[in-house]
Amino acid sequence: SKMYQHSRGNFHDGRFFYEGVFNRTLTNRVAAKLTNLGISNIIVSHEYLDISLDYRVDLANWYYRNFRKGIYISNHANASGSGAARGFEVYTSPGVTASDKIAQFHWNNVKDLLGSRISMRSDTSDGDHDKEARFFVLTRTVMPAMLVEHLFFDNFDDANLLMDDEVVERFAEAQVRTVINAMNS
Repeated sequence: SKMYQHSRGNFHDGRFFYEGVFNRTLTNRVAAKLTNLGISNIIVSHEYLDISLDYRVDLANWYYRNFRKGIYISNHANASGSGAARGFEVYTSPGVTASDKIAQFHWNNVKDLLGSRISMRSDTSDGDHDKEARFFVLTRTVMPAMLVEHLFFDNFDDANLLMDDEVVERFAEAQVRTVINAMNS
């Protein structure tokens, strides 16, 4: 199995938080951990160019269809506009899909590794913790896909957590465990 991933400032406490830098840092950390474990993975975003979602999704879909099966993870940090919202969220496409199982694995792994340090935002109306949305990367990918919002970077407390190396490491470890859970399910 493969994992296909992609990554996207705000000013806090004398430091800038750039969502794109966070997304790429996390994505690269996950990729390195997976590679060290011998788990194939492909990063479909570019290291510094902002290539289109359409291209990233087409790339992941091509590899999924022609090379090896896998899952798609889109990494982000959220923003509310008000700076008041906090918390972790995971999204899948609407309805019951194979993505729901992977998102639930990820929810559980993040809760195990960070649950006491972060707020967990969920929608349990359909029996699981993921939220559902028609985001492009969730509805246009042919493999199970989830979009992860790692806290709110426009909230001072969440942004400080996002700039904490151990928190980033724990988010990365949660994704690695999710990939392993998905491979073994």
